[in-house]
Amino acid sequence: MRQRSLLWMIAARNGFVALLPLTFLRVIAELILNLPFTGYQQLMNQWFGDQWREPLRQFLDGSFALFGLLLSVIIATQLIARLPTTRNQEYAPPLMTAVGAMVHYLIFVITLPGISLFEFTASNLAVGIITGLVTAEFINWAMKQRWLNLIRLSVDSDNTFYQAMRLTPAIMLSGVLFFIAALLLGSLPQCTDIPQSFVAWAEASDGSIWILGSAMVLLNQLLWFIGIHGGVMIQGAFQGVEFVAADVAGLNNGQTLRMIFNSFVLLGGSGSTLGLLIAIFIVTRQGMQNKIAKISILPSIFNINDILLYGLPLVLNPRYLIPFVLVPCLLLLITLTAFQTGLINLQATTAISWTTPPLISGWLLTESWRGVALQIVLIILSTLCYLPFVKRAQQALDRQTISEFKEVTDIIVNGGNTREKLVTRRDKTGMLARGLAVDMHDAIKRNALTLVYQPKHNFQGDIVGVEALLRWTHPRYGMISPIVAIAVAEDSDLIYHLGRWVIQQACACKARWNEAGYQNITVAVNVSPIQLMDEKLPFYLKKYTEQYGISAQEIELEITESTEIPDTELTNKILGEIMATGVQLSMDDFGMGYSSLLYLRRFQVAAIKIDGSITRDVLSNVTNADIVRTICSLGQAQNVHVIAEYVETKEQRDALAAMGCDYFQGYFHSPPLSECECVAYLQQHYNTANR
Repeated sequence: MRQRSLLWMIAARNGFVALLPLTFLRVIAELILNLPFTGYQQLMNQWFGDQWREPLRQFLDGSFALFGLLLSVIIATQLIARLPTTRNQEYAPPLMTAVGAMVHYLIFVITLPGISLFEFTASNLAVGIITGLVTAEFINWAMKQRWLNLIRLSVDSDNTFYQAMRLTPAIMLSGVLFFIAALLLGSLPQCTDIPQSFVAWAEASDGSIWILGSAMVLLNQLLWFIGIHGGVMIQGAFQGVEFVAADVAGLNNGQTLRMIFNSFVLLGGSGSTLGLLIAIFIVTRQGMQNKIAKISILPSIFNINDILLYGLPLVLNPRYLIPFVLVPCLLLLITLTAFQTGLINLQATTAISWTTPPLISGWLLTESWRGVALQIVLIILSTLCYLPFVKRAQQALDRQTISEFKEVTDIIVNGGNTREKLVTRRDKTGMLARGLAVDMHDAIKRNALTLVYQPKHNFQGDIVGVEALLRWTHPRYGMISPIVAIAVAEDSDLIYHLGRWVIQQACACKARWNEAGYQNITVAVNVSPIQLMDEKLPFYLKKYTEQYGISAQEIELEITESTEIPDTELTNKILGEIMATGVQLSMDDFGMGYSSLLYLRRFQVAAIKIDGSITRDVLSNVTNADIVRTICSLGQAQNVHVIAEYVETKEQRDALAAMGCDYFQGYFHSPPLSECECVAYLQQHYNTANR
């Protein structure tokens, strides 16, 4: 039951989240209508006439009228997608679930007395939430009942028509049940006296303002915490009677105290979240919390914090429950004390909109710097209260993000060539992969990527070339595995931009080395098979070699086999144009790819590099040794060099040389080096006979 209740709360929260565009449009309309500047209001009247407010009011009324209905529909479709199903159960279509929710909402609202279909009230929100949840549960149950499938159409019928006919009996039955339930509820004694009785009891008690104020703040915050609009629910339940108390100067009616509540307690919106925003900026410099806070700055100035409520989120977030509930209570107590002691006096004679920004509202309500100063103190206090919770939330988010990033890394590394395309996934892994793609695009534009170079030696120890290897230090995840970086680039089509950037950097580096006297060393650059569909690749190869004044023969393209090389006329054309530039081609990871042997027929290669998984265990694995000998024989027959990578010991190097390998690359000679380190390495090891 606990798990089911959580699903209900998540569905209700997601209903309000999905309606954020409507909420924001409504808020914008409120701001346009109620900006507290006389000059602005006069200017709008001058530009658009006295009737300019009417369309906005109609929009507000229309959005309020639709909110409960839309909430019911969205909650039902959200919940039906999450409810557990049996193995043989038919799929519950979201479209028909939405239709059912709409029907049930209309029946309930029209039948129940005292509820209008065209209002935005606590009752409408409650009916929207209940009908959405019950509809999804009923549809999920009905899909398991064969006796409700009265119209047994063939499965080859049109899908929408089939689902409509399949669920029509169930929706009709549930509609009748909802109608009966509404009639029964309407016949029960009204309970509207309970809030009024509470208010009457509180007013008769000593310190009524403290009792009523604390009760309303707690109720408002707890309702918002589970995703329900606290202000609307309280207003509907108490019918506008809020914090009525005559024992505080100036606080002689509910409307006045409501303005105090909005202006001095809910600073930034429910939960006093202006302090939360400041705390987030103090604690974080990047990440999800920081981004959400940046987006929330402008609305929070007008006391609108729906983005924080549903985006951070605050709704259903146990990490922020304590400050979300208690900080407004603290600010309320301080505010009431300030008014009760006469430190602050209310001077406003007209209503001030709840969207009036802090500091401005403090001045308008008190006509004194003291009102502004009190708001500043309250914002500072809320910031200090939120700080430790923001720190803990950020630490938890960091751990979660690293865990999710590790999951993505494992999928890429362990999935090999058969893994699913990451950026198209609809889960958290897909979101993270798409985020990495965005970060990579930005890193390419800012030249935030780097290249390192791993030398290749012959048996005599002479340096014959280097391989340029990509390195990416992410500001949040640290060093990104090259396998992950390339996979993200391939999946998001960034591989073309990344490949051109790598070629340009390698050519520029080779030009600097030529000036230092190392002309005979080649620089190998890895190329994904996807890049062989890039018609501009030969152009950029020629462009960069000419731009940096190096010969094409000094650059070598190592074609990796992360995916199959496309067997198309376009690919063959591009391969031909690459060879025409004079740039050498070689096969990387030979022996473990898709069709390594077939590729030798398609284009001329200068070298083949044996896959490291084969060379690494050549001393202990007889089969691997036989594979190496076979590849070396093939290389000799084709007159191409054979390169062994992952060479880590002298014994391994000697054995590979005896099997026929020509060049060696690995930690036995050198790890990958930065450009400066590689220059020093060249100075130390370069054979003067090769100059």
